[in-house]
Amino acid sequence: MNMNMNIIKIIAILLLQYCACLSVAAAELPDESIYYIESDWINHNNENVNITSLQGKVQVVAFVYTYCEHSCPIILAKLKYIENNISPEDKDKVNFLLISLDPERDTPAILNDYMKEKELNEEHWQMFNGDPDDVLELAALFGVRYKPMNNTEKDIAHSNMISILDKAGRIHYQMKGLDASLEQVVVEISKTAQK
Repeated sequence: MNMNMNIIKIIAILLLQYCACLSVAAAELPDESIYYIESDWINHNNENVNITSLQGKVQVVAFVYTYCEHSCPIILAKLKYIENNISPEDKDKVNFLLISLDPERDTPAILNDYMKEKELNEEHWQMFNGDPDDVLELAALFGVRYKPMNNTEKDIAHSNMISILDKAGRIHYQMKGLDASLEQVVVEISKTAQK
């Protein structure tokens, strides 16, 4: 009986410490942070990831799907250009995140194959697959609109946007459209990384 009480006390102490850590982390986030959303994701390595784990680095974010043959390859090419033009001192402060707009077809295995095929270095790149409602919620926070098409390829019409999150999860800058200046994105990443 005494041993059961000790176990209960230990569990209670651990729960209190865990709750205190969550409160401190949440208290440090600005009101505009996307890291307040409570959603879990699966990355390209089939690992569960909480969105809050992205804190502490600048995130360059785009919403895509792997079988897209239209704007997504252009978005990816722009992201690679941006990565190649970030200053060496900023590179370790920046990650690139691709969120799948089609979590049913873009399984973790497909995301992993896509990462390899496109030569995306896991040191700086991640791909997330999530519950469709979580994808919808996150897309809405970024202002990304999307809609499945009724064609045979099952394409998805979506906003063409690259967003920069600061280290606390606030949207610092958004490049809207495929014709916007990439140089400005690089400048904004540098400004954000230096903060």
